[in-house]
Formats: sequence, C-alpha cells, structure tokens
Amino acid sequence: MSNARYSYTREKLSVALHSLATGPGNVRERLLTAYMEFHTLTPEDFPEEFKDDWRWITYQITRFGPLEGPNGEIWQGSAEHTLTRIRNKTGVKIADKIYELQWKLNEDQYL
Repeated sequence: MSNARYSYTREKLSVALHSLATGPGNVRERLLTAYMEFHTLTPEDFPEEFKDDWRWITYQITRFGPLEGPNGEIWQGSAEHTLTRIRNKTGVKIADKIYELQWKLNEDQYL
C-alpha cells in the first residue's frame, strides 16, 4: 500500500480526533460524529499491524447493530444505537484507541 493511501487514512482520523476533542456533547455523542467522519475506512486502509486495532474500534462502535422497529424498519443505525447504550467509560476507551492509532500512523515509516 502506498503512503498516499496512508495519507487519506491519517486525514480521516485527524478530522475524527478534532470532533472528539472539540465537539459538543459527551464522549458517546462525539464518537458518533467522529464515526461519521471515518466510517468509510476499512482494514485495508491501514498497515497490517494496525488492522486489528481498527477492527476493534469499529466493532465497539457498532456492536449492538441497528435498532429496528416492529415491522423491521431501521429506527437507529448501528453506531447511533450502540453509542446510546455503552457506558461513558467505554466511550473513553474507544476514543483513546482512535487517538493511539492516529499517533502510530504518524510515525516516520508511514509518512
């Protein structure tokens, strides 16, 4: 994978971190905004050694799946539904992992 691809990944995470640091609301609300910035990223957008971290982050943000109504209609997407159910402490762990991942991607070998 080329460094240009890592540049895109770093950009997406950078915007997400800005939302986490400066956005309104509690950490869960800020994570939803951040997720909307980076949800298009896939494990293939990361170096091999960071793919498991990325999978962990996305799983934690979407693990409860969408909230469906009685007729199967989607009332809330996976991220929104999950982030309304998790504890603030869990949200902090997810935000910390995003922060760590961004710093790892800023190491010289990935620039």
